[in-house]
Amino acid sequence: MVQIKKNIILAPYTVFQIGGSADFFCEANNKDELKEALSWARGKNIPTFILGGGSNVLVSDGGFRGLIVLNNIKGMSVFSRGDFSEITLGAGEEWDGFVKYAVEKGLAGVECLSGIPGKVGAALMQNIGAYGQSMDKVFARATVIDIKTGEEKIFQKQECGFGYRTSRFKMTDRGRYVISDVSFSLKPGGPLVLYHDLKNYFASSAKKPSLAEVRCAVLEIRNKKGMLVSGEGSFLKSAGSFFVNPVVTKEICDMLRPQAATCNKIDPSQCRDPWFWEQKNGRYKISAACLMNLAGFKKGLRKGGVGISPHHTLALVNYGKATAREVMNFAEEIQNQVKNKFGIDLEIEPDII
Repeated sequence: MVQIKKNIILAPYTVFQIGGSADFFCEANNKDELKEALSWARGKNIPTFILGGGSNVLVSDGGFRGLIVLNNIKGMSVFSRGDFSEITLGAGEEWDGFVKYAVEKGLAGVECLSGIPGKVGAALMQNIGAYGQSMDKVFARATVIDIKTGEEKIFQKQECGFGYRTSRFKMTDRGRYVISDVSFSLKPGGPLVLYHDLKNYFASSAKKPSLAEVRCAVLEIRNKKGMLVSGEGSFLKSAGSFFVNPVVTKEICDMLRPQAATCNKIDPSQCRDPWFWEQKNGRYKISAACLMNLAGFKKGLRKGGVGISPHHTLALVNYGKATAREVMNFAEEIQNQVKNKFGIDLEIEPDII
């Protein structure tokens, strides 16, 4: 039976370590407890928010006037389907634990997503991606529960509305469904394509790196950027990349070329070539970090208790006792400066509760 608690401070449940209290809070360890919690909230006619690992959220200083459900549904099953292995995991499983398992079993497709904090359910919602891989490429299907009705439903890949760092669960159906389990289809060995940082990392190697070597490289790179939560580097309290790399037209990309060329002199580690990536639809994804640098927001910049990570421009950091309002004021200042200078809107990546 699920236990509903009152007035629970949410900051300790987030990597940012920021946030007020929730009126009600519970932990769902299985599907039955999850359904029970949702039914309880419906009976009280109060809003519900589902929390995973807390690595991609910023909770307001005023907290949440409703029920926060910590999704802790665990479990894993593996089936062979032809040349592929299908792995189904509870939404509360740690994402990096799944990646570690896949690499150890020689299953390709998620090795470049090593070290990303958070749970499997959140990975689906955000359609996480890094170093040329993204969650949707290996996704098979997901079981969800409708928050309003308690009805259980299965979504296939084509029904999930995946896009760059997004899905229907983040956009059109935001707040409607709770993810209970997710299935992935991975192929032994699989094609291995090295992308940017990884290509440079293995540039001196004459042989093709193994999945395990790629995972180790990604963990090392993320640790040096201060974005490996469990690493030995100087990880700071943040939600990882706070802004999404914008996707623009070719005309806008061409317009930015002269200014982007000067960015390398400002900060070679953040603005090295390539600073843009052509997409299949003819549009261009450009580096938000490069835009921030050109707008005057460099690594290590601090304003009160909030600032930019000294390791990576895109990570906004709680340097002490920062409030959510301080973080948002700083983020809005960055957005306004980038908008005024380039006419480009920077989208915030974390969920704002």
